[in-house]
Amino acid sequence: MTRLSITVNDQPQFSVVALIGDLDKLSAPQLEEAFAALWAGGHTHVIIDTTGLGFCDSAGVWTLLTILRRTYEQNGWLRLAGVHGFLARLLELTRLGAAFPIDSDVDESLRQAFEGSVPAVR
Repeated sequence: MTRLSITVNDQPQFSVVALIGDLDKLSAPQLEEAFAALWAGGHTHVIIDTTGLGFCDSAGVWTLLTILRRTYEQNGWLRLAGVHGFLARLLELTRLGAAFPIDSDVDESLRQAFEGSVPAVR
């Protein structure tokens, strides 16, 4: 198991949250805390960069879904970038991939977000 590292890069119009390591039952609360701090600071437009994610279990996917829902509740948006490996497989098997806007990388997420392709608030 690799410990989860979370790096937040705040910009004026959005934040990028980079995940490195494992997102699982043990590390999911750490991600929830990071997002609570983001929301408290008024940051509701977020790209989660999963390029460095080595592993993700069902608790991790559930946490991402919860974060997605809470972000939409705050009239924000959230995109996943660089989805691969375990996370990609879980999203495919559970058919939850359709719930998330998913892009190949952060640059693509930025293009989609600022060219009007951000999903409507749900």
